[in-house]
Amino acid sequence: MNSAAKNTVRYYDKLANRYDKQYQTYLNHTHEKLLDKIELSPEDEVLDCSAGTGLLAHEIMEKFGSFKRLVLNDPAPNMQERAKYRLRYAKDVEFTSHFTEELPFENETFTQIICLNSFHYYTDQDRVLKNFSRILKPGGTLWMLDWNRTGSFKIANKFIDWLSPENINSRTLPELKSLLADHEFDVVDEDTWGYRWWNFLFVRCEAV
Repeated sequence: MNSAAKNTVRYYDKLANRYDKQYQTYLNHTHEKLLDKIELSPEDEVLDCSAGTGLLAHEIMEKFGSFKRLVLNDPAPNMQERAKYRLRYAKDVEFTSHFTEELPFENETFTQIICLNSFHYYTDQDRVLKNFSRILKPGGTLWMLDWNRTGSFKIANKFIDWLSPENINSRTLPELKSLLADHEFDVVDEDTWGYRWWNFLFVRCEAV
């Protein structure tokens, strides 16, 4: 992967031990929003493509129980170690550590892909969506919640981009929907809202 992607991983590796506490309010809000919308079943094969410290995985298992398969992927080793510790008593959870642009799973592996708070970090978003389309089973669902680069948040987004070592490439909802259409995703639900100084977007997409 390129240096921008590697810099993002190094940043979160250093942040891992304090990540949940430092971003607690932000995480509580975005996780609650996604959990209110998401629909999963015990027969699902689920990929959390940028699982971080495993907080979302813990929450979805509390809400929905276990799954046929649950894979937590994150390229930052220290973030993944936190996830492994958090889910140390959970059964049948798999951990992988690939960049999302380089997911190696076979075609039509998953029925559900969750992409929370991470799409704006990806340096090759077209490649990510191509991967998602490839590894989702026909009729599978992609759930995305991310920053919405619109309104006054455009200013905050620029400051974050200037000041942070992370790769930042947030999208507006129309931009994201255009990218999704290019990769044969059908958007069946969408939402936008503001929270404090952030603007967010949500899409539920079905693989065509």
